[in-house]
Amino acid sequence: MKKKTFVLHVLIAMALCAMGFATPAAADGGPVAPPTPQPGFAPSLPRTFTPLDAVIEAATSIIAAQKASSDVLSAPTAPSGPASVITTPAPARAAPQARSYPRTFSSYDGLIDYANSLAATQEASDVRLAALNARDEANRAVLATVFDPRVRGGLLRSPADVMDDAAVHSLQTQLANDVLAARQLVANGAAVTAPSPWHLPLLGEDTQDFGPTSYYFEPALTYRGAYYAHFHTGTDIATAWGTPVLAPASGLVVFAGMMGDGAEVVVMTHDSGLVSMYAHLDNHVFPVPVKAGDTVQAGDRIGNVGLTGNTTGAHLHWSVWRRGELIDPLSMIKAE
Repeated sequence: MKKKTFVLHVLIAMALCAMGFATPAAADGGPVAPPTPQPGFAPSLPRTFTPLDAVIEAATSIIAAQKASSDVLSAPTAPSGPASVITTPAPARAAPQARSYPRTFSSYDGLIDYANSLAATQEASDVRLAALNARDEANRAVLATVFDPRVRGGLLRSPADVMDDAAVHSLQTQLANDVLAARQLVANGAAVTAPSPWHLPLLGEDTQDFGPTSYYFEPALTYRGAYYAHFHTGTDIATAWGTPVLAPASGLVVFAGMMGDGAEVVVMTHDSGLVSMYAHLDNHVFPVPVKAGDTVQAGDRIGNVGLTGNTTGAHLHWSVWRRGELIDPLSMIKAE
């Protein structure tokens, strides 16, 4: 009896082993259902290598791009035109100059001198950019003629078709340097824009014109070589308190704040060495919406008419300088 029981146990064990070995073999033929999670155990290990995959993929793409770039640069190619000369990337944009703008000035003269110096620098950059653009167009036209297949084939005759390799290389180098210089000027704020007429910063009553005056409270001024005991440096436009003051032209705000006499003032630089000032703005109910370093477009609100500083009523005092010389603001407004 014991022998039969032993044999039965052995047969059962062999059957169980056969079933255990058969399970993986059967799984190879089809999908396996995911294991049922048990309480207290995570169903699967977390995938900790995903960031590494991303790093490897990024590194692979960089290497591939570098290799492709190296292959392009090393492959000999015939010049197809002047546009293929520029291969150096543009320099990084310079840090905004507004970060170093002074926040206070001890006098109006100091403020205006500072603004005029910025306007002069900006105008010089604009002129330089225009000259580079003009030379760039001329050089591209010359190179286009040199590389014209009709010239090489003898169908056209011009002074450019006898240009030697050294001259062509020199022209290409100058073109590349000019493009980089122009990009840097643009990054620093230079621009080539067509002159546009100005508009009045607001509508109101002209209560005091620009120029010599009999008002005793206006200071003395030597203007264009002549001395005046009292001279009004701008145009006063009276209107209701709180009326919006709009930029008469696009420009860069170089100062927005209160002066020593209590007047809230905004000063901007414009194209062609122009500087404009707007005084007596309100700073109580209508905070000035611009700050030094802001670029504004014609028609943007730069403040509101107020009573700050030395004034007998709500009005805007508007002054303009061109290349450091005081001018009549109304001369900027063309008759419609």
